Amino acid sequence: MEIRIRSLRKKRSRNYIFSDTLEMEEFCKAHFEEYHSTSSFGCNVTQLSTGLLETKTTCSPIQDVHLEIFKSNQTLLYEEEANTKSVSFCWLDTSPTNDTETQTIISGHQMTRNSIAGFNRINKTGGNIWDIVGANEELCCMSLKWNKLQERINKLNAFNAYARLEECIGIDSHDHASAQLKKLFNRHFNGRPSTKPNSFYDLAIIFLDNENNESTYDAHRCESTDLIEDMVKLIHEDRAGMPPITLDEITEYLNSKTESLNSICRKIFNMDVIELVRRVRLEQTRKAFLTPHSSTGLKEFTKKRTALYYGFKNWKKFEASYSTYFGESPSQTIDRSNKNIYSFSAWQGE
Repeated sequence: MEIRIRSLRKKRSRNYIFSDTLEMEEFCKAHFEEYHSTSSFGCNVTQLSTGLLETKTTCSPIQDVHLEIFKSNQTLLYEEEANTKSVSFCWLDTSPTNDTETQTIISGHQMTRNSIAGFNRINKTGGNIWDIVGANEELCCMSLKWNKLQERINKLNAFNAYARLEECIGIDSHDHASAQLKKLFNRHFNGRPSTKPNSFYDLAIIFLDNENNESTYDAHRCESTDLIEDMVKLIHEDRAGMPPITLDEITEYLNSKTESLNSICRKIFNMDVIELVRRVRLEQTRKAFLTPHSSTGLKEFTKKRTALYYGFKNWKKFEASYSTYFGESPSQTIDRSNKNIYSFSAWQGE
């Protein structure tokens, strides 16, 4: 599958509509390749809520700054490789009018309307990170190139920014710098596009450097953060046709007790560990049905074998669960799979 992005800098803003997670994964990989001139990036997206999926992504990059607004009608789990090339800053544009928690969790930080998170992943070389994006919650994302950010930090002598990048998984703040950063971002997407990318860098640095502020709360990594991170990575690993990983195997690998692991999983995902494994396997089966590398006829002929490969032995039960979670039958997914052309020219905004 080959995806090409034709000159992101030619247009200020483009919209992309996705109806399945395979499209989203290919989109993320292609954007990473264009932004960093490399293809060494992988991600997994799993739908956690039930029903037909529709997402919208609006991208409006400028030099050395990738800016994006994302919204989905379903709750989604992201698992992706950490990278050392860029630093992300994410916040919610639409959330409750009070300080109650939202569904969205970025890099292990439970987001509120004042949260900014995502930047801690720069310190996880060789590891993975995970996010949950809540249904109908609009996520604003800014990605800055790490080498340029370092240069700006050193130029501004804002060395406290380094400490917070390494130590904090998220920051809850309504200080002046975060407010100005969000204001600049909103203006960029609402008819007043920025022509000064350094403004995004400098405001992010001031935000990170300003530790002594009574309106600011720093969230740090904890044991449960690392535990969920390892569990999500383990569940997504390809077992080459082996049966789904068992709860005993997961707890043994993570050196954790079943009760405590299930408790943390229910708190984060609203389901126990085995149900999360099942959701991931359903999603993996769906992606196999959607791949354009095989003909529709072949996928229809081998659909039961595909389900069995991902651990679903009873076809009728699998078909019922599949239809419930995705709002369509396996045959309907297969029927439209080869109609999806994974090319940006086929998506809205090109």
